[in-house]
Amino acid sequence: MKKVSAFSVFNAKRKVKDEPFIQRRPPSGLEEKQALPLQRAQSSQSMERSGKKDKLDKETTGSGSRGKRILNALRASSIRESIRFSGKKSRPSSLTLIDSSSPFNGYDDRLSLEGVKNGSGDKVKGKKRILEAAGQSPKLDSTPVTRKSPRGQRILKEDTPQLRQRSAQTSTTSLKQKMPSPKIPALNFNSVSPEAESSSKSNGVDRTKLKKRKSNEMSESEGSRKKRRTEKGSKTLRTWRNGGTEYPYMYDSTLEAAKLFECIIHPVKTDRFFTELWEKKPLLVKRHTPDYNKGWFSTAEFDKILRQENIQWGVNLDATSFVNDKRDTHNLSGRAHAPVVWDMYQAGCSMRLLNPQTYSRNVWKVLSVLQEYFGCCVGANIYLTPPGTQGFAPHYDDIEAFIIQLEGKKHWKLYNPRTDEEVLPQYSSENFSQSEVGEPILDVTLEAGDLLYFPRGTIHQGNATDEHSLHITVSCYQMNSWGDLLKKLLPAAIDLAVSENVEFRTGLPRDYLNYMGIVHSEKDLPERQGFMDKVQSLIRTMMETLPLDSACDQMGRRLMHDAMPPVLSEAEKSCSVHSAGERWDVGFNRVVGVSELTPTTLVKLIRRGALRLLTEEDEVRVYYSVENARVYRGAGPNYMQVSAEMAPAVECLINAYPEYTAVESLPLENVPDQLNIVSMLYEKGLLITSEPLEITYDEPGNETEDDD
Repeated sequence: MKKVSAFSVFNAKRKVKDEPFIQRRPPSGLEEKQALPLQRAQSSQSMERSGKKDKLDKETTGSGSRGKRILNALRASSIRESIRFSGKKSRPSSLTLIDSSSPFNGYDDRLSLEGVKNGSGDKVKGKKRILEAAGQSPKLDSTPVTRKSPRGQRILKEDTPQLRQRSAQTSTTSLKQKMPSPKIPALNFNSVSPEAESSSKSNGVDRTKLKKRKSNEMSESEGSRKKRRTEKGSKTLRTWRNGGTEYPYMYDSTLEAAKLFECIIHPVKTDRFFTELWEKKPLLVKRHTPDYNKGWFSTAEFDKILRQENIQWGVNLDATSFVNDKRDTHNLSGRAHAPVVWDMYQAGCSMRLLNPQTYSRNVWKVLSVLQEYFGCCVGANIYLTPPGTQGFAPHYDDIEAFIIQLEGKKHWKLYNPRTDEEVLPQYSSENFSQSEVGEPILDVTLEAGDLLYFPRGTIHQGNATDEHSLHITVSCYQMNSWGDLLKKLLPAAIDLAVSENVEFRTGLPRDYLNYMGIVHSEKDLPERQGFMDKVQSLIRTMMETLPLDSACDQMGRRLMHDAMPPVLSEAEKSCSVHSAGERWDVGFNRVVGVSELTPTTLVKLIRRGALRLLTEEDEVRVYYSVENARVYRGAGPNYMQVSAEMAPAVECLINAYPEYTAVESLPLENVPDQLNIVSMLYEKGLLITSEPLEITYDEPGNETEDDD
């Protein structure tokens, strides 16, 4: 049987509306509990696509404004032929500008820590005294001691000399060099028809010659790009230049996310981390390199935010203290002005900035990348603690916590969960007294550059030492468990079973209350056993038709609501609607920079996790995060409705990532539909082209009739 899109099956079961797109946005107050009922997802191999549309009708009436404009112009040969670039041209994928102040600056350089100075001013030459995992010892960096984890497992410890040797062998360029090259299909130039050649001459200018000249210039430019590739060892590091700025080659946002996480937990390998530590036991990485985490955030940036942004007490900032086994909050009302904040800090109050990604571009960038890695919402808080103080009581949280020490020092104590019910909890705890938490499993002082990870449910407390402390807590996996998935799945499965199977709609036995219930639970009655057998039979029947894919789509829909919008480099903006295209020119006093998508344009999603395609309420919807605010759920979820006939094109772009796809190769029946769906996604900021679109109609005095 021919493999087809899942949405061709969906389309066959309903009447498709005439309009290919209807853009909608739910009210901003939409809550998670109002999630729409699930439907069973259709298999992409279940049946052949049913019915075909009339191609002539689609070519003449079905396109959007951009697509129609291009197609009509091409038929009339009234504008230049669309560009078909040679397969020899190497096109960059997603392009990222690395800011010198960003924590992304030099992932691989920081992995080896070559040339980074330690606190004494000596250089660390690729060797680290690292990784003494959760153990209690007066000299933790020289005498690792293990204790039992919550589940009776040993807490990780490492032999420092081995780690030094392993770290010294780490190559600073290995990650960049291993990135694969994109597979770009070879495309040929179109021949120019006599009619097009005639129409290409306007006001004495031969546009065909201009076209050829531009093509030659582009080929020369590509040759110079290849020369600029920097060789490291036996491999090539690809770069891309736009104007006077050179950008690193970025192929896949998932790979970039993996590189960042590897940098965060270095030198621990990710497979080892998720096998031995994740959700099981704490991890401590002592680096003795104060600059390792430099660039994430700083106290100076905190002061700048207070003075430039409207930071509100209780909304964006908390002032807290923990004295004599009692936690207090000292929030005022209204805006938190910098002098008032610093006065309270001087008085011994700890400051917690609740949503730093809203005001710090670097924090925003880190969270937006990490959410691609974890597949869930990633958040952060900033904690600034005065010397010799503590801001919070012992407690546990409902998130996986990565404590990244930025400035100063902080003394931490970690404790096992008190009961099995507190292991991987769904909700954070109340404040505990010191007598309730028992003996610590880890007692250590974090210094700038260090990392501490612990699972949700781990009781913790921290206090600054003889100097101030600034750290960022990166959190993830809140409400992202199997239980949370089943909460969405089972109610929907019951509703689906009741609607499709008459057995679920038959009545209960008239006398079932005479033998069921707590008062009858100890009785051995045949009626009672028969009742339980019937329930188990219905559950088995329901399990055979669980709408599992739809439940997972609803988890993805929630992520699109929670996620940070992506941070784009200047190069990425130049290849997307965020910077390319029409603009107002004050010199010409008119719009310039007109550019069009063509059938041969190569496109891909701007990020792998930028959108989610699913079915809801007998509709096909595309949920996306690119228009989200930098505040958690600052508005309702964003989505657009597409017809079931258009959905296979979106599905194709999702499955093709990170490769580019030519517009004309999308699985739709005609070019107008292909241009229409791509234009809609491009104009929403969801697509990036392989290179900046060609600008047309910009020669002064050479405007065509279309410009009028």
